Amino acid sequence: MPRQGSRCFLVVRAQEWMCALSLEDVEETMRPLPVAPVSAAPAFVRGVSLVRGTPAPVVNLAMLLGGGQTQASAGRRFVALRVPEGRLALEVDEVRGLRWMEEEGLDSVPPLLRATASGNLQHMGSFDGRLLAILGTSRLLPEELWARLENPSREGGA
Repeated sequence: MPRQGSRCFLVVRAQEWMCALSLEDVEETMRPLPVAPVSAAPAFVRGVSLVRGTPAPVVNLAMLLGGGQTQASAGRRFVALRVPEGRLALEVDEVRGLRWMEEEGLDSVPPLLRATASGNLQHMGSFDGRLLAILGTSRLLPEELWARLENPSREGGA
């Protein structure tokens, strides 16, 4: 049974990264859906997909965290997240399950890593003897990308 001061996270794997997403932000997990590419988007944005009838940007988590050092590959699962702008699909390799964690037991992000993932690393911890990155999901994409990603048909003057 969870204790006061603990939160529930969905633990996912994206290549070598183990990440925790606050369960409050997670809508659902699903098989990957078709993705329409969007020109001039950052490398970690695969494009846009229709998730339950609503356009949602698709972010490859391994590319977001690994930057240019990570090979792009289609993930095996999507995790639909609630974000201030609406919905976002996070592409991951594996959904590991739920885990309760004590907030006071989580470490701060070292200063050198604070800029990683556009500042979305909130805490660091461990999971099954591996490094665990706790992500803040509210700003995974810069605001200026949202309008273009939500309506890819406007790309190229169409």
